[in-house]
Amino acid sequence: MSDTATPLARLEQTATSGTIAHLPVWAGIASSDVEPGVTELVDTATAEFAALEESLEPTWVGLMEPLERIEHRLEAVIGAITHLTSVKYSDEMQEAYDAVRPAIVAMSNTMSQSRAVYDAMVALRDSDEGQNLSVARARILDESIRGMERSGVALTGAQQDRYKEIKNRLAEISNTFSTNLIKEERESRVKVTDEARLDGVPDAVIEIAKNQAIEDGAEDAWHFQVNGVSYLGICQNGTNRSLREDMLRAFRTRGVQPDLDNRPILKEILELRQEQAQLVGFANYAELSLDAKMAPSVEAVWELLDQLEHAARPFAEIELESLTAFMVEQGAEGADDPKPWDTAYWAERQQEALYSYDAEALRDYFQLPKVLGGLFDLVTKLYGVEIAESTDASVPVWDESVQFFEVRRDGKVIAAFYVDPYSRPGEKRGGAWMNTVVGRDRLLATGDADSSLPVALFVMNARPPADGRPGLMSLDEVRTLFHEFGHATQHMFTEIDEGGASGMNLVEWDSVELASQFNEYWMEHKPFLRALTAHVDTGEPLDDETLDRIIDSRNFMVANATLRQLHFAKSDLTLHERFGIDESIVDPQALDIELGNQILVTPRLEGESMLPAFGHIFAGGYAAGYYSYKWAEVLAADAFAAFREAGLDNEAELAEVASRFRETVLGLGGSRPAAEVYRLFRGRDATPDALLADQGLVSPAS
Repeated sequence: MSDTATPLARLEQTATSGTIAHLPVWAGIASSDVEPGVTELVDTATAEFAALEESLEPTWVGLMEPLERIEHRLEAVIGAITHLTSVKYSDEMQEAYDAVRPAIVAMSNTMSQSRAVYDAMVALRDSDEGQNLSVARARILDESIRGMERSGVALTGAQQDRYKEIKNRLAEISNTFSTNLIKEERESRVKVTDEARLDGVPDAVIEIAKNQAIEDGAEDAWHFQVNGVSYLGICQNGTNRSLREDMLRAFRTRGVQPDLDNRPILKEILELRQEQAQLVGFANYAELSLDAKMAPSVEAVWELLDQLEHAARPFAEIELESLTAFMVEQGAEGADDPKPWDTAYWAERQQEALYSYDAEALRDYFQLPKVLGGLFDLVTKLYGVEIAESTDASVPVWDESVQFFEVRRDGKVIAAFYVDPYSRPGEKRGGAWMNTVVGRDRLLATGDADSSLPVALFVMNARPPADGRPGLMSLDEVRTLFHEFGHATQHMFTEIDEGGASGMNLVEWDSVELASQFNEYWMEHKPFLRALTAHVDTGEPLDDETLDRIIDSRNFMVANATLRQLHFAKSDLTLHERFGIDESIVDPQALDIELGNQILVTPRLEGESMLPAFGHIFAGGYAAGYYSYKWAEVLAADAFAAFREAGLDNEAELAEVASRFRETVLGLGGSRPAAEVYRLFRGRDATPDALLADQGLVSPAS
């Protein structure tokens, strides 16, 4: 691009690879361009929106399409910038984005609270054209109207001003919440100077810590960043009890450090959300959140959570009794009074003893390229597509480790996706996620195409390659890969050309995990699991006995894992239903601690609360919606039961049910309500029966 190009032009620069268009030029997005470029973009969008308000035409072409074009342009630029703050973090990029965020939020407020646009949408819905819209367009219009109502379009005067203030403030402090955690990870260390304390910690984790210490200027030391990789590596495998304690205390008390303290932030977020919900006519934020979800009511969510807790609790208590007995048998220090830093370590040892495999040693069999190949073979078998890494060296990426793949059907490219697999401490936030880069949309079509091709990205934090070997994955990391690729299939296999309802757009939040959790079930099918494995040195696949033991172990400690998720879900829902309304609840963390003590059976730190590091609900999209993981887990188990009923090795029957799954759950996107889409696939609503049976949480008496 010319040196005379404007900052906005550089931010909007895109690349094309064959028929795949609109790829951001990641390397061209400079922090110095963000503030002037986004400012110009917002000014332009504001002017375009004002002009649209002046000449509103209550037709699809005259109203909905211009709105979508404005939103596309904003989302493309903002999405690329926020992605880079997650995977290529720098203070300069974050500060530049922080500077323009208020203007972005203000623009969003202007669009969502435009009474003129709202009235035009209602007029369109009531018109002859509106009564004859396609299914997808009708849902886009209906949900746009409802979304504007939830965003305060009916507010006037001081109430409207207050709503805007709240939205601006929430955007600001939610971002601060997330940034605090990133900064803390960059700065925090568990420091070791005695090499003997490292016994049992995986070599790859030790190597990362050694490199970090050298970078910190400490030659004869190991500096472990307080992140998921270090936490799991030490707490599951380190034999030194004091090191496990040091790491566990550091990890479970994130978000409370001086100058990076999230506690006052999360309290303000909760208070503002309650006020926001009440301004638009809801009793509390939980009701506002559920209004846009698949679950019919807050009461229905509580019913499911209570049902799952009732089923899991007796099994969780048995699991803990078994673990404690195992510790006694092994002569474990503290067996008479297990501490939080003991349970993960001894659970790993118990799993090894029960199922005779070493989870760490299994990494040698799960090479990332081989696992990807096996995953792609499965997708080919189920959905009739071929996946191959792109040979186009000009495809823009944000890091040299990122790969780009094309998806073809009948020799024709239908989609593409990026994979960013490895951790990059200090510049890449922890966890795993999938995002959209380009959606399928007829308004973004180029050339002779009917619509743009969907492009996804998914990000993981697996250990990077070391010692000349490829990246080696744990079973959990393989499962995470399958999970995120499940999201990608829903984005890439959509058959909807209307951008507002294609892929995961308008898919209710509590059903959006269906495709991802469904994908994980394939790891329990022995022939498929074997196909993922090849020893890094010999190339030999895992033997049958080990494969059987891995599959048999899938429900090891599952009841306690269920209670942990229910604790998260119940804390989230209770806070968004009652905090700021029920005068007896004055301290969010005290409530979280109380619920944890009621729900969990494993030992915890005194006064332990996960809220200051709970980015899902305070810096993500899961506010009053963390239950969605369990809600969708019910859907996923019930959906996979349809495949089991067909026969996982019956290719003809499997192809039929997979085709139906692709055409409905993956294909219809948000063009219909999720409950309706699921019934089209399954012929009925989902029940928890398959999930409870799969996880062994059904007592013989029941």
